[in-house]
Amino acid sequence: MQIQGKYKGKLLCFKDSYAIISTKLERFPEMFHLTSGEKEVFPYNYYTEELVNTTKVGNIDDAMNHVKDIEAFNENIEKIEDCKIDDEHFDMEVYSSFYCGQDVRILRDGFLKFRNDLMTEFEIDAYDYVSISSISNKLFEKRVYWKNGNLFDLAGKPREYISKCIQGGRCMLAENKKQYNEGELITDFDAVSLYPSAIARLYCLEGIPKVMTE
Repeated sequence: MQIQGKYKGKLLCFKDSYAIISTKLERFPEMFHLTSGEKEVFPYNYYTEELVNTTKVGNIDDAMNHVKDIEAFNENIEKIEDCKIDDEHFDMEVYSSFYCGQDVRILRDGFLKFRNDLMTEFEIDAYDYVSISSISNKLFEKRVYWKNGNLFDLAGKPREYISKCIQGGRCMLAENKKQYNEGELITDFDAVSLYPSAIARLYCLEGIPKVMTE
């Protein structure tokens, strides 16, 4: 979920932002109240390998058949500098550069807003973690585990021994019977957050592991 490397004496770190904010980029502006604008429309299916590698000149009418928001697409062609060639054609490379730049701006602004909120509310820096799960675990450590005073990290032999109690997930069918439904919709009920649900209903084992002499 992240990789590091050096370039011209500088350490660069690339992270998978989706592992921390697992939602579509188009939801960022509304979710984080961004002022960087909306995610732009892009005619993905129109950008064929042949067009991109040859003239890079697109037909506006043909491209409009591949977007949902035709009005926004036309407005972009008009406002993007050097994008509109004439009344019928546009520069595909210029348009794609604008589109990619807007995506990067929205992702950056959204992530920075998320990071700032985390630091303000929980004193946790998203830059120090690779996933939302690791961030959640750190929050549990600060506000539940260490605050309890009688919970400890496990390592070595105690951890190896207790890990034998861990069981994998379970997939079940109704009444444990095999089913074959052709042409019918099947509802998939996938339970989530089972661990925190169990912790809320039951309890956490506390204290230091005791040595077994027998």
